Amino acid sequence: MKTARRPDELEQIRNRILDAAVEIIINQGFDALTMRKLASRIGMTAPNIYNYFANKDELYITIVIMGFERLRESLEQAYCQSDDPVVRARCMMDSYMKFGRENSAYYEIMFIRTTPKYRDYIGTPYEKLSEIEYRISMEIARLAMNALSDLVGGDNALTQETVLKNMVRVWSTLHGMISLFNSDMIEYVVPSAEKVYSQVIDDLVKLLADAR
Repeated sequence: MKTARRPDELEQIRNRILDAAVEIIINQGFDALTMRKLASRIGMTAPNIYNYFANKDELYITIVIMGFERLRESLEQAYCQSDDPVVRARCMMDSYMKFGRENSAYYEIMFIRTTPKYRDYIGTPYEKLSEIEYRISMEIARLAMNALSDLVGGDNALTQETVLKNMVRVWSTLHGMISLFNSDMIEYVVPSAEKVYSQVIDDLVKLLADAR
């Protein structure tokens, strides 16, 4: 008679499934992800995989939720490090860069790969689960906009359009830097990528702060 697996064993298996799914999406694309291929990769049977995830959509959405949860936690910690708008903004930009570089596979799935998004799941059985991803991503966006409003606006109220424009400016810069770092392309262009990154962020923060 088989004994029931301990909770920690179940969690380890679940994490193995998630890690293998991330590898397949990164190496072969979302469409290549199947429960049969996943089971073969980690030495399980396909029916056993279904004990942990109903299908590839539930599995994929879980991966994205995990990524956004990690990013939110990182940015919240950075936000709380200082009441000074300049220091806070710099900490958050550093935190975003660190997340993108240390969690490159998750970052690629979240922001680069052509994968399903929340709108794709509206009206499907997985709309509620995908709403969790959407809610967390919007919390991250609001946190970023609050930090930028304090940095750029100071005591002056900013229009929503101005806040969004500045957020896109910062996001585009950081996203581009992360993409260059993760592809190793930047090493072919500059001798000290870390130094250039720091200078770019310093210039960006100063540009925004001087706009008050």
